[in-house]
Amino acid sequence: MRRYRYLLGCLAAIGTVAFLLWFHANWPSPLTRLLTPVSDSPWEQSKAVFWGYLAGALVMWALSDRRESRAGHCVVLILVPLLTAMAGWLLPEEWILWPLGLVVGAILYGLFLNRKVFGGELLWYTLAILLGIAYILFTVMPPAVGPFLDSSAAAVMATIPC
Repeated sequence: MRRYRYLLGCLAAIGTVAFLLWFHANWPSPLTRLLTPVSDSPWEQSKAVFWGYLAGALVMWALSDRRESRAGHCVVLILVPLLTAMAGWLLPEEWILWPLGLVVGAILYGLFLNRKVFGGELLWYTLAILLGIAYILFTVMPPAVGPFLDSSAAAVMATIPC
């Protein structure tokens, strides 16, 4: 089972996001709005990578031999969602990015970040918690700039004559 922990973690991450999206579509609530993308903005889409990878990291950690770096999961939890948001801001088709981000995150952890990470666990835990807080705050009060803007709303507004 340990040999397949990265695959199982990735499947758990994708399954978690799929469940949250389904749950939000059928029973929308403030909690599901915090955890799932509610618009097409790159920031909202990257929420799926953050919360999904958090669930996948728990599965990978539970199946590991406990000598792997937990800080490496935090590094992935910070870098991959932010890179997904930046890619979604630059690319027109951002809907494919969250599953791709989850797969890339599991691969990065499995190949490079499962060993000791620079800075120690406390630093990376703190940064991951701060990013989680930022996801919650910017879901409630999103700024009206850059990757926080809904690209589909901008396209609709551009077609309305003045």
